[in-house]
Amino acid sequence: MSLVASVTTARRVRASALACLFACLALIAAMLALVVASPAAHAAYPGGDGRIAFVRSGQIFTMTAQGKDVTKLTSQGTNSNPKWSPDGERISFIRELNGQTDVFVMNAWGHQKRNVTKSGDVTSAGASWSPDGARLVFARGTLQTIKSTAPFGKPTELLGLSVGGTCEDDEPHSVFMDRFASWSPDGTTIAVFSHTDCEFDDRIDWYDVASGELRFFNVSGADCCGYLRWTDLFWGPDGTFGFTERNTGDYGENVDAPTRIIYPGFGSLDGDFQAAPSPSGRFFALVNDSTGAHKIIRAKADGTGRKVLTTGTQPDWQPRN
Repeated sequence: MSLVASVTTARRVRASALACLFACLALIAAMLALVVASPAAHAAYPGGDGRIAFVRSGQIFTMTAQGKDVTKLTSQGTNSNPKWSPDGERISFIRELNGQTDVFVMNAWGHQKRNVTKSGDVTSAGASWSPDGARLVFARGTLQTIKSTAPFGKPTELLGLSVGGTCEDDEPHSVFMDRFASWSPDGTTIAVFSHTDCEFDDRIDWYDVASGELRFFNVSGADCCGYLRWTDLFWGPDGTFGFTERNTGDYGENVDAPTRIIYPGFGSLDGDFQAAPSPSGRFFALVNDSTGAHKIIRAKADGTGRKVLTTGTQPDWQPRN
């Protein structure tokens, strides 16, 4: 069933620490929720649907859109969050090796691997390409970008530990951007998960690249477990902005956004998360764990025609011009 509604901030339902602990340990179902960004963005790189990159057992693979020709691209360290460049020629990813975690890039066939960052403390949430492929954005407490081609240079900080956000005492607090960052297809907006220093609840920030202004809306659960409710961010080829909602059942949520849409065909399906729209906009590659195993599924944009492709997580679709 499709649900479309204007959203106002809802009353948050609080839970005891013990109940919250049980909720965090319980098996949680997921459903895809799309939020329409305002103003709407327009795709900068529409095209055909190429190969799908994904993660299995800490290594990165690619396969065709039919789940064939599975090719292993990495073998060292623990690798995660592969993201195709807009031209489909390169893949960015996160590698953890010898206690150091950095952003890497490689070509479409797993060659010419280079570490873009060398700080060793990048979060495992991954990086996102600018529409022209020239820069990568990532979150590491602050929002930062870096060149995607050598010499990479040092990261540029877009936002520091900004003073903003309020808790129940209505006092300003520092905002930490430490998880998913995603660049819009038209290059105007960067979406990023953040939280304040006084609570664990998630919110999504929209950073305006031109003006440097920051807008946010809360997407939160209970104080101890808010981060479990929201697992990834993505932009569709038409500029639609989306995220995955984890449905814990017992907790209310604060949502303050222009429009919230439970995506038709996905809202009633348990276990769907990590959605990756295809460049053509005709399909989704997503992960489903309803059976206990992580399976990558291809589905039409309306949720029909679901087909299991392989086991794995974190799919991302290659643009092909």
